[in-house]
Amino acid sequence: MKKIKKVSLLSMVGITLVVAGCGQGTNAGNGTGSTANSKNNGKSGEAETVLQFWYPGHEETITGPVKELIAGFEQENPTIKIEYTPIPWKDYFQKLTVAYSAGSAPDVHGLGFGQLISTVDQDKYMDLNPFIEKSKWDGKEDYFPDILQAGQWQGGQYGLLMPDIRPLVWRKDFFKEAGLDPETPPQTLDELFTFAEKLKKVETGKTVRAGIDIPSSNGEQAFLSMLMLQGENYYQEDGTPTFDSDASISLLEKMVNLNKNGALISYNGLRLEGSLFQNSEAAMGFTAPYALVNLKKTVGAENIGYSFPPKGSAGKQTALMLGTFLTMSKSTKYGDAAWKFMEYWTKKENLLQISVASGYIPARKSLKEEYVKLAPENQVLFGLMNDARGFTPSSSWAINSKYLRNALEEAYFAAKTPEQAMKDNAQKAKEELKLN
Repeated sequence: MKKIKKVSLLSMVGITLVVAGCGQGTNAGNGTGSTANSKNNGKSGEAETVLQFWYPGHEETITGPVKELIAGFEQENPTIKIEYTPIPWKDYFQKLTVAYSAGSAPDVHGLGFGQLISTVDQDKYMDLNPFIEKSKWDGKEDYFPDILQAGQWQGGQYGLLMPDIRPLVWRKDFFKEAGLDPETPPQTLDELFTFAEKLKKVETGKTVRAGIDIPSSNGEQAFLSMLMLQGENYYQEDGTPTFDSDASISLLEKMVNLNKNGALISYNGLRLEGSLFQNSEAAMGFTAPYALVNLKKTVGAENIGYSFPPKGSAGKQTALMLGTFLTMSKSTKYGDAAWKFMEYWTKKENLLQISVASGYIPARKSLKEEYVKLAPENQVLFGLMNDARGFTPSSSWAINSKYLRNALEEAYFAAKTPEQAMKDNAQKAKEELKLN
């Protein structure tokens, strides 16, 4: 990745990790530093190392498999204890920001895709390459190259991604109810909007089921899923916002029309109870498979369809790839122990187990055949990884995302026309980024 121009920490406005200037911890690379976080475990005088581990997600589908993995690690490594703190996504970045600012960052923690790429230049995360080389980690050759590269910056490896891909998902039972072929999803972006109109369900003048799951607040991921089908993104690598382009405005106009026609339900994309599609309140969506684990149990896996995204005007079927990184704090005094835990997490058998339980996709190429056999949709998910993109690496991610969210809300709630909302907010982003 190119070195990215830094922006003021104050401009991150809560959605970007603001971290204080704590430097390299004592012997962080060899795990032999201060024993302030160690205690005697009563076994031949051996000291027990206690690692603080934070991971986003409070749902049982995440916390259950993580706890099981930790139990297996502690059994195999009796001198290392993992103190696991699960935190809802809604609160995660704020709590992590406070911890870094106070000099009490967890030794190992998760980071969202956008969070890592926008803060990696702040020199607060450990470069994992020395540990990878020392341990001869077999994942270096086995991980899908794009997934491994997602956590790299200026030659360093700062995160290991648990990827999720955003296929188009739909409810086959709702398709049947609307008189649509349950095995045939929309093939083009225009058809997607047509289907959304047909699939909406209105009772006594109120939409009780959306045709498609598009959040009105914190909705940049759904927007990007459709914008990429037009061959575009909402900002450039140098930070310049591009969400005021003709394609972006045209897309938002179509989304606003859906809203006016009752095909959407307004909600916050970060709500704790999950997305509309997860809760059977939408017929279609671009939804991470890990978010559908419980839904498959309640409505039956046979009622959920998975496909490549529909083709946009550029003929693209690019899927949004995000996920959660495993990252080590540069201030940890227990680097070797922290890496041992990360390496255990990424072992083939453990990665497969946690991926199956949580709904993430295993990042190792050698697991593809075994994983695909487990469910028919897994063939689609691995196919999507051949043309998948995440947020463009840039320290301006937070600022551009903030103003895109503002623009989407202003247009949805008719405060401004889609064109005016996009142009005004793109200008505000340029001003904050000092690009004028």
